[in-house]
Amino acid sequence: MRLNKRVTLQVLGPNQDEAGQPLPADWTNFIANGDGKLWAEVRDVTGREFVAAGATQNLVLTTITIRYRAGVAAKMRVLHGADVYGVEAVLGQDQRTLALMCSRGVA
Repeated sequence: MRLNKRVTLQVLGPNQDEAGQPLPADWTNFIANGDGKLWAEVRDVTGREFVAAGATQNLVLTTITIRYRAGVAAKMRVLHGADVYGVEAVLGQDQRTLALMCSRGVA
């Protein structure tokens, strides 16, 4: 395993401000300090092309491996360059690393 890529892990932010007023949902960095980036290994596992609603679309399944960090969960997202990955599942019972099973390419 080579953690040689810089990625940003994000979570959907709170839906209300300190006064309890509703806010539009927005993505915020999971790591608040520094640049918010983590070292990771990004590896495409499989890809396929399909036609939906008359347009060709691509689906890429990717495994992103990071060092163990408490609180990481499905429904977060990972930014790597111009790519946005949706976290579908988090694997890592050894508490040394986490394997984020992600999808890229579905709107």
